[in-house]
Amino acid sequence: MPATLTELFMPLSRFFSIGFLSLCLPLAAHAAVLDSLYEVQLSPQADAEQGAQLSSALDVMLERLAGNNLDAEAPALAKVLAEPSSVTRQISALQDDGSMQVEFDPLLLRDALSQAKVPVLGRNRPGVLVWAVQRDELGGDFMAPGSEMGQALRTAARFRGVALMQPLSDLEDRANISEDDVLKGDAEALEAASERYASEGILALDVYRDAGEDWQLAWTFWLNDRTLEGKERNTDPAVLADNLMRALALEVHSQYAVGAQADGTASGWTLHISGINRVGAFADLQRSLQQLSSQHQPSLVSVSGDQVVFAIDFPGDQAQLERMLMLDQRLIRVEAPVQPASEPEAPASSLEDGAAIEPELPVQAAEPSNTLYYRWR
Repeated sequence: MPATLTELFMPLSRFFSIGFLSLCLPLAAHAAVLDSLYEVQLSPQADAEQGAQLSSALDVMLERLAGNNLDAEAPALAKVLAEPSSVTRQISALQDDGSMQVEFDPLLLRDALSQAKVPVLGRNRPGVLVWAVQRDELGGDFMAPGSEMGQALRTAARFRGVALMQPLSDLEDRANISEDDVLKGDAEALEAASERYASEGILALDVYRDAGEDWQLAWTFWLNDRTLEGKERNTDPAVLADNLMRALALEVHSQYAVGAQADGTASGWTLHISGINRVGAFADLQRSLQQLSSQHQPSLVSVSGDQVVFAIDFPGDQAQLERMLMLDQRLIRVEAPVQPASEPEAPASSLEDGAAIEPELPVQAAEPSNTLYYRWR
């Protein structure tokens, strides 16, 4: 039986729908900064009192910042858990259906977690690029952002504090990677196709519905040198998406949270950043550095031309500090500046008439201990 025009043009229409919806997404963000991190939106809970809803919102907020291994008996946390309103900035009713949005105070929360010696992750988060293929009876294709599961993933990512990104799925992407690469979890192909995007983590996702209409997810997540895998099954795509994003959020926290050494010690570092030539850039840099630790805030040492120098106390080693600084992709690691060496004066008796004195080549200045150099772009 010959194919209808609708069947012939269906793959093409699906391609253009993906491309059109993806045009709204940035190709490469400067940094994965979650501006709405301290806002928690709760779904309608008709039978729940406001106090219970506020406690639920606080639980979500604390997990975004400090993971799921909190000691509720710690005095600073016990006080906050007993009185969530003490760290609440604003409560808003979104709709008449009982949904609520709670905005928490960042400084009060960070102070409580700091007193409890809890590792904290701030607004700067590693970007997670998701390559998703949705399969059905017609085969598999890259999942459209506007699909039911695509929307569920974005909602869950916001709820769990995951900086989720979706590729453009344009001609360049389709030339670099295939649906089979995603389904097989081909790490090499996925890494190569992800180079054009500003992301630290890669998520390969296989989405399909079985004969019983259950949604199923099979996923692999790469972040730095760790790989996680999992499978989920549920009739509700929102539940599946939330379980997945929660697993990703906890892995991000385990690798990036800082600022909770039990003895309170921290190493002192000096950061030289060039390219700061406007007030807005300085403000952005300062906000970025403030996310490094909940216990120790950066202090400005000097400003000279377009170069600023900050001193920070960081409760971690150099590799972890550099990983945290890399989250803001406007910071480019550079080498210590090269200084020309002064020429030593030779004794007069050692110089012969007409002899040429070859100048010494510049040498790199010795980099002081615990000093890092960056350029702002």
